[in-house]
Formats: sequence, structure tokens, C-alpha cells
Amino acid sequence: MQIDVIINQLVILFILIGVGYILRKTKIMGDAIDSGITKLIIYCTMPAMVLNSVISRTGEKDVSLVIELIIIAFAMYTILPLIAFVITKLLRIDKSIQGIYQYLLIFANVGFMGFPLVSAIFGPDSILYAGIFNMFFNLLAYSYGVIIVSNDSASEGAGFKLNAKALLTPGISVSVLALVLFFLDVRVPSMIGEAVNYVGSVTTPLAMMIIGSTLAKMNPKEVFTDIRVYVYVIVRSILIPLALFPLIKFLIKDTFSLQITFIMLAMPAASTSVLYAKEYGSDESFAARCVFLSTLLSVLTIPLLLIICF
Repeated sequence: MQIDVIINQLVILFILIGVGYILRKTKIMGDAIDSGITKLIIYCTMPAMVLNSVISRTGEKDVSLVIELIIIAFAMYTILPLIAFVITKLLRIDKSIQGIYQYLLIFANVGFMGFPLVSAIFGPDSILYAGIFNMFFNLLAYSYGVIIVSNDSASEGAGFKLNAKALLTPGISVSVLALVLFFLDVRVPSMIGEAVNYVGSVTTPLAMMIIGSTLAKMNPKEVFTDIRVYVYVIVRSILIPLALFPLIKFLIKDTFSLQITFIMLAMPAASTSVLYAKEYGSDESFAARCVFLSTLLSVLTIPLLLIICF
């Protein structure tokens, strides 16, 4: 594993967060702009990034590897919600943030950070295989993820409510479309592909700047003194990957598949948690602290996990 590649990618993300922080402090960004950019990301640029992960692929696909990774990704995103639910209850997380806490435990930064990291380590064609995890990520995030985060804003942290409208979003529609295009091996005209790529490529910098802008509203002490965030990082960034590694190693015999799966599992908190918290009325400040600190500490946790497991 190329540890220097991981560190370089993390530095880039922190620079982008810093840009958002500065823009907020200099009054260029604000609540109205943040809200507008959040909607732009969720309903436009992020769906474009999902679609681009399929239509921009190069080279021939390994059907057997693809099928194996689909099964693995499906299993991973079936197990993680169960683990998140149990951990949230065991830690007695306050009802007002149970939804976003579960979201943070389930969803790691497989798109914004995982894609460039996998590409740098294994080459650009590996994006196709990393994209499989991103497809399942988005199918679950735009459905179950939206529902659980939305429940945080319900009165008295009311229980699980199925909101049909939450399922009818551009993100989940595009995720399904991406799966169809992939299996049918549909190729789109290069001009369309380039346009989708341009739109999707702004997702990462915009999302990181939103996190920076959110952090700029907080007292610096809040970022580093919230014990709940450290507990979250230990559980999600260390304990869960270590606990699941023996299982995925038993199930996956191909080294390439195993490495990609573990990298996806070991990523820090998904930056979309901040966007969803802002959009659906949960605690965006708590989400931003978890994303920032887990990403910061991933400089240590990811290399440590790779050294221990590989």
C-alpha cells in the first residue's frame, strides 16, 4: 500500500476545507449560500458523479470480479445498518442525533476520498470497481439514510417513519440508472460523458468547502473537546474495520477485491452527512465535527489499519 498517496489525498481535502473556512470568515460564504450549494450538491453534482463513475470507465470489465464485489457491497451495506443501530442503542446516543449518528457509522467517504485514493493506488480502471460500492452507498444513503436523518428533526426524536418522498430523489434514480447502464454496457456519446464529468467533478471541492464553512461557525474548542466525536472516531474508524476484517478476509479470496473492500470500509466519515444534516434538520455541527476529526485522524488510522491487516 502506498501510504504517501493516502497522506497526499488527505492534505488536499484539508486544504479544501480550509478554503471553505476562510470564505466563511471573510463573509463570502454564509447561511444562504451554504444552503444553496448544499441543494446543488445533493440534487445535481453528486448524482452526476455517481453516473460518471459508470460512463467514464475505460478498459474491459472483469465480470466475475464485478459480481463478487456486488455481493460484497450488498452484504456490507446490509450489515452496517444493523451494527449502527445496535451501537447507537448501546452508547445511549441522544434521540435528537440518533439518525445522523447512525448515518455516520454506516457511510464512509467512499466517493469523495475513496475514488481518488483507489485510483492512485490501483490505477484509473479500478474506479469502476470502487464505483460498485458507491452505487450501493447512494442507493442506501438516498433512501434509508435520508429517512433516519429526517427523523432527528421529528418531535421528541420519534421512531422510524417511512417517507416515500425521500425515495424519489435524483440521487437514487441516477444510482439505479448507473446500475442499468453498467450491466447493459451502454456507452454514451463522448460530449455527454464530458459534460457529466464536468458537473460531477465539482462535488468534492464544494462539499469540502461546505464542511469548512460549517466549522467556521463553531467555537474551535467545540471541535476538539466533544468527547462524543472521539468515541465515534474510535468506533467507526478503528473498531468496526478491525471487527469486520476477519469476515471479509474469510469471504474474499482475491487480494485485489479484499484491498478495495477494506479501503472502502476504512474511509473516514462521509462528508454527505453534513449536507444531509443541513438539508433534513439534524445537527450539522456535530456531523461536521465528526467528519473533520475522523478525516484528520485518518492520517493515522488508515495506515495503522493497513499495517495491522496487510
